[in-house]
Amino acid sequence: MDYVSLKVENCMGMITINKPPVNSYNLQVYKELRDTILSINKMDDVWVVILRAEGRHFSVGNDVADFTNFTTAERLIEYAAAASDCVRSLYECRVPFIGAVHGMIVGVAFALVSCCDIIVASENSKFSLPEIKVGIVGAACFLSRVLPQQLHRYLAYSGDVITAEQMKHFGAALKVVPENQLLESAIDTAKRITANTPLGIRELKAAMNRNENAQLMEKYALEIRYGSRLMITEDYKEAVDAFLNKRKPIYNGK
Repeated sequence: MDYVSLKVENCMGMITINKPPVNSYNLQVYKELRDTILSINKMDDVWVVILRAEGRHFSVGNDVADFTNFTTAERLIEYAAAASDCVRSLYECRVPFIGAVHGMIVGVAFALVSCCDIIVASENSKFSLPEIKVGIVGAACFLSRVLPQQLHRYLAYSGDVITAEQMKHFGAALKVVPENQLLESAIDTAKRITANTPLGIRELKAAMNRNENAQLMEKYALEIRYGSRLMITEDYKEAVDAFLNKRKPIYNGK
């Protein structure tokens, strides 16, 4: 794999994303991350997984320039399906995930981290869901796992940023630490989980996922459908062009 790696040691899996310069996601990243996560379901020696990234940022989300390649409905459907499958694989993985994040955590990266069982963030972490700024809809439902309803709606409507300390204040982040202590803190958290029976951990996660929200993935699929409808509009094309050219968009509601 080019961008995603997995290391297993002491019953811990560590997935690292490394796609310089800012860990933006494209079709290949989604597929590599999905396949790596799915492989964990077959590993009895992995009881917990840390999801992390190299570089300045955990991830700035989708590679917006990639959106200009959606020239056919088939291409759009393939991309949306890959993103959805990737998020689903993380949420439904049979072992707990610890998101160890730093820098910017943007868009679908915020959704992926929200699907983690635990979030450990560096002090410089900033989270946002700016999809609305490029004229699309998607992944807002996952923010409701970690943030109050009205706050998660505001972040989705505005595309504004929330800091690591704010995430901790609202109970979304377990720990906020200096960046040079991030990995150590995530490993320490993982050790507290691996001190327990792996069979119990797996059954507990399955039960909690079902009890938490049996329709979460269905909600995500609904957002993807609404978002796909936007991608054929003039406003969507204007939003993407304005974003890429760093100018203020002019919308006409068409």
